[in-house]
Amino acid sequence: MNNTMELNKETANRLWVKQFGKRQKAFDFAGREIAKASYNDRNSNFGWNVDHILPESKGGKTADHNLICCSIRTNDEKADRFPAFKANGKQFEIQRRENHYEIIEKSRKVEDQHDDISVNFYDVAQGLKCWKKCKPDEREVFVAFAKIKLEVSYGEFFTINKFREFIKEMFDTDNIYEDRSVNYSLSSSTTVVFTIVDYDVSSKGDSEEWLNRCVLLNTYRDYLIEKTAINKLQILCGISCYENEAKMRSAVCNDIIDNRNMTFNENLAVNELIKINTSANKELVNTQPIHRMTMSYRSDSRWYPYNLVFTKLSANLQKRIYN
Repeated sequence: MNNTMELNKETANRLWVKQFGKRQKAFDFAGREIAKASYNDRNSNFGWNVDHILPESKGGKTADHNLICCSIRTNDEKADRFPAFKANGKQFEIQRRENHYEIIEKSRKVEDQHDDISVNFYDVAQGLKCWKKCKPDEREVFVAFAKIKLEVSYGEFFTINKFREFIKEMFDTDNIYEDRSVNYSLSSSTTVVFTIVDYDVSSKGDSEEWLNRCVLLNTYRDYLIEKTAINKLQILCGISCYENEAKMRSAVCNDIIDNRNMTFNENLAVNELIKINTSANKELVNTQPIHRMTMSYRSDSRWYPYNLVFTKLSANLQKRIYN
């Protein structure tokens, strides 16, 4: 393992998946809840980063076996303390296990856990009480989406279906809509547009995570084009805002799912709401928008080129291309 790996966002996301799998929220070793989308965010209650189990000051290496994802507050409390430290009111000790170190809890407090009380609709009193409490949700709704234009060699339906499964895993959702009726004019190729939708984007952290997934797919572009029957891959990454849930449900099909007025001129482009709610805002500060939607009065109609990749992953994929 490389002892001089860089602790950046790309490395952190890889370690998160290794430690927590596909979960978007988890609890660190001290019992604090963290959210994947809140990496390095000190303004979030779910902010987290990567800590050395054995502190660097004690000879700890920057390698997978000595790194752990944890809450920023947990990391601050642990600091360089060794071998014992306290975090979130609990006592821990760093102990050697064969050829590596582990964090062991010394005093375990049993905390009350309150399960959500579900409604028993077979009980008339509970059912009617629920009915009286129910009200339409009038809060603003933010919907994240990715439109992916895929051009493959003619007749390569196996590649199309395989790609669908690939993005299903990458975006961790079944909300994928497919349009194979787009531009069949070229006899040598088949064009498909996939639309992926997340109907519950409630924070800037969620927006950042959505952007990360689009950048992740963009990072795989060169490999997929070089090594498969895919000839072209272009991505639109956006967020749309609706006044409330009812208006979202009445408009989302025309605005996003069935919208064929979005033009694919960049490898990866992001819209205005992605830009202002993610780290892309700093990188696009002097970039002029490219208009690509018919509803020009909407803030989500302005699009920006954003051809970023995860550098380390990209380098590793390039090696696989030429090997």
